[in-house]
Amino acid sequence: MSVPTFEDIRSQAEARLEKNMKVKSMIIDRLGLDVEPAVVSDNQPLFGRGLEMDSLDTLEIVVMVNNEYDVLISDDDFEAFGSINALVDFVESREV
Repeated sequence: MSVPTFEDIRSQAEARLEKNMKVKSMIIDRLGLDVEPAVVSDNQPLFGRGLEMDSLDTLEIVVMVNNEYDVLISDDDFEAFGSINALVDFVESREV
């Protein structure tokens, strides 16, 4: 097993940042939110004082993730909606 180089780690980090930004942009577009993706923290809660999503918004995000990444979020996967990072972690753990 080889040790990752600095460039490998940097490349992975950049890819993750891009994916987070894409997910934020998709959520904002899909829900018609009046906020710029760059001001949404990757750890900001999606519910409550975060993006203030509700149960209907959750369904929109489930459909969006399924369509974009071919990943199904079930009723038991509520932890996926903790933040942008949690959602991307969930997607990455289940991508084929």
